[in-house]
Amino acid sequence: MSGPFLAVDIGNSAVKVARWDGTWGEVASYKSSVEAPAHVWAPRLAKLADGARAGGVCSVVPALTPRLADALAEVTGTPPFVVRTDGPLPFRMGYATPHTLGNDRVAAAAAAWLRFGTDPARPLIAFDAGTAITVEAIDLAADGPVYRGGAILPGPHTLRQSLARGTAQLPEVEWERPASTIGTSTREAIQAGLTTLVLDGMAGLLRRTAEALSEPPVIVATGGWGGWLARRLPAVDHVAPHLVLDGVRLLASRPDLAR
Repeated sequence: MSGPFLAVDIGNSAVKVARWDGTWGEVASYKSSVEAPAHVWAPRLAKLADGARAGGVCSVVPALTPRLADALAEVTGTPPFVVRTDGPLPFRMGYATPHTLGNDRVAAAAAAWLRFGTDPARPLIAFDAGTAITVEAIDLAADGPVYRGGAILPGPHTLRQSLARGTAQLPEVEWERPASTIGTSTREAIQAGLTTLVLDGMAGLLRRTAEALSEPPVIVATGGWGGWLARRLPAVDHVAPHLVLDGVRLLASRPDLAR
């Protein structure tokens, strides 16, 4: 694949669109709504296409997949690549229920492996920290890399909202780490509890996942909270802000990958 590439990441809360031409350009975000008429998508994609003649889609919202795929084909003039768990991947699928595995998790894992896990080959952990935090683990086996699975847990914002909505008197506070884990006000007590829970929880999860792999892994962070976590977790080796979009373009460019 050569020339500009238009990638679409259809998530539960947002549809992200970006153009790749050696680097990612502007990443546009639209509300992920099945109520939006199909005809609105082609003009939105066209604003970012700027000569792109190829594109790809990763979706976890099946109702939106054909709409965006059709719009992408209209804008680029070619059928788009669509990420699938049964499509070409750079690793063997070791997940017990691949039909339940989110395409975004597959795209992130594939991109992390292709970018950071192959030179030299070593096990890899990638986590995408957003509304939810998803953790992916790729190990080395005798026949090559294998996707083992991972973990899913609430993201920082989801935890904060859940605490406020599930209680009568606790407010939804701004996300900030206080100077001490002993909060001297209700606001600081909530902040201390949430930040300690997220940071210590992620540190423990990454450590235990690493211990379950055959060798010490490389660890990659992505997502809206990925940078925040990486700055506070020494175990993280790389931050890749657009790992799902990277997965779309890298998988689209590798028709040689085994199924």
